[in-house]
Amino acid sequence: MQGLPDNLLKISELTACLCAPGVVAEALEHLMQGEAAAPAFVACVRHDPVLSLRIRPFAGEFDAARRDLLHALLLAAPVASGAAQAVYVQHWRQSIGVAHLAQALAVRSGTADGEAAWSAGLAHNLGDYVATGAADTARVAHWLDTLDADGWTADAVRYHAQPLPRGRAAHPLVRVVQLAYLLVTRADAVDSVDVRAALAALLLGAGDAAQLLADSQAQTRLLAQRYGMADALAASGGQGFDRLARLYAGQAAQAALHNHFRNAGDAAQGVVRLREALHALFGIERACLFVPGGDGLLRLSPLTPAAAGLAVLAIPPDDAHSALPRALARNAPQQHEAGMADGALVDEQVARLLGVARFICQPLTLPDGQTGVLLAGDALPAASTQPLWRFVLAECAEAWRAEPCGARAAGEPAVAAVDAIPRDRVRRAIHEVANPLTIMRNYVNLLSERLGTDSAVQRDLSIIGDEIERVARIVRGITTAETVEPAPLSLELASVNSVVSELVRMALGTLFTPNKVSVQIDLNPDVPPLPLQKDLLKQVLFNLAKNAVEAMPSGGHLRFTTRLVDEAGQRLVEIEVADTGPGLPPAVAAHLFEPVHSQKGGEHAGLGLAISRGLVERMNGNIQCNSTPQGTRFLVRLPTLQSGHTQPTTMRYGST
Repeated sequence: MQGLPDNLLKISELTACLCAPGVVAEALEHLMQGEAAAPAFVACVRHDPVLSLRIRPFAGEFDAARRDLLHALLLAAPVASGAAQAVYVQHWRQSIGVAHLAQALAVRSGTADGEAAWSAGLAHNLGDYVATGAADTARVAHWLDTLDADGWTADAVRYHAQPLPRGRAAHPLVRVVQLAYLLVTRADAVDSVDVRAALAALLLGAGDAAQLLADSQAQTRLLAQRYGMADALAASGGQGFDRLARLYAGQAAQAALHNHFRNAGDAAQGVVRLREALHALFGIERACLFVPGGDGLLRLSPLTPAAAGLAVLAIPPDDAHSALPRALARNAPQQHEAGMADGALVDEQVARLLGVARFICQPLTLPDGQTGVLLAGDALPAASTQPLWRFVLAECAEAWRAEPCGARAAGEPAVAAVDAIPRDRVRRAIHEVANPLTIMRNYVNLLSERLGTDSAVQRDLSIIGDEIERVARIVRGITTAETVEPAPLSLELASVNSVVSELVRMALGTLFTPNKVSVQIDLNPDVPPLPLQKDLLKQVLFNLAKNAVEAMPSGGHLRFTTRLVDEAGQRLVEIEVADTGPGLPPAVAAHLFEPVHSQKGGEHAGLGLAISRGLVERMNGNIQCNSTPQGTRFLVRLPTLQSGHTQPTTMRYGST
């Protein structure tokens, strides 16, 4: 197209246009189903004016890498919500109505390509979706210039609202979009002389137009219901937004489950994690695993503790009455209800010994590659049809297939085992972390928009968002540190008191209260803002708080105190973290800040205090510990002035 103004909207501005939450949700669901769902994905996205253009460069391929890219595109897409939803619904219904009618007119008259007519009709009001306000039609049409070699689609969008007589000799695509626009937006358009003349030029009559318009309106209503954008729902935010929020929540849960199972060290731990997940997510308290023995019979796996009587059972794989062999043979979940007339007696005995009224038999890939049968007692009948159920089982099987990290040699410190992890595995893990972080960040944004202006709620969501971004910065820092010399610290004036208050507020319901730890904060109002990196101080204080809670397994008291002190003629801010635990053993206290294996066992690597000391030293401060049988006190001292670093560029006195 020649002669267009120089200030055309750039194609990048399309990424700021609002999308339909219901379409985004359904498209994400199709992506999760894999390559087989590619046609359904494309057909779904076709109903969103913005997404249909954004995915066009990627629609030709649907391999795993491309699906990941599309996944990210959808998760990052801005969606209509809140007060904008009602206005958005009006624009969207007009887009769909004009698109459907333009396609029908093109096909019925045989004068234009139906898909081109759909695209032009869908995009005719594209400027209405720009988040910052409507864009000029001529500028919007620039986005469409590449859709066909001669620019007819862009012309149809550009001239859709022009008087019909002006388009009398124009390309048929322009004329069908003009007609569709008038018929959809003007109730009496079919009675207009100009409209009837334009219809006649396409060899169509008024009756044809009325019938096609009625069909278009019916299809628009059906699609509005499908994507949660019927008029009756617009004022309340729409079912589409609810569906998208549930999907984001589900994907965040999947990301958490991924990490839950990746921490399993061996098959036995994997089974423990599986039982924990079934209990937490589906309320299943009693479960066991049957595996093929050397003789081919199904027997109780020693990995799952269960009633002793179950261990004597041996179920033939060809017993068609039993739900266990049926699950293996059909590779699909099977149900058993106690008292079933045609059920196998062994299933009745299994139910009695498990102490359940019913159970689901679920095929499950075992660490050795064989397939066993998981018995989930008293599970709801519909549980096995839920996506989360399938994801739990897939993650468990994937964790079993994962390469073990390797055993640590006797006497070798834990940090050496960490260093032995191949660098490419670390990079892959860091890459995987980015996806759940993106999901969580977007989900927090969705919740923020949905939950309104309640200051307490928004403050808590802001803290969560800050913590997610802090994790992202830590992860990015790992990869940067491998190849790039660390840049000088970029400092900001941050309120130490606010950092402490924010940490306590963040951890109160997730760390302190669940572990029966009461918290007291004594903050000196005279403590000035310090030039430092807020993330570093927050990480130090959280490490100290977490250690304190773990030192008080039966509960206790934790106190945070800030004060001003003088040391060697230098003014310092002192932060005290004191607990009422039993104190540290002398052997531990002697190597407190060294990266050695922790005495706490389990997943504790003993690196927290070593990391904390390093972070405090980066802030030109020092950390000390005083431990007695009555409790442990950590003192973090930071100078009120920093030297050797860039000057602070930001003034921050509280949570952001």
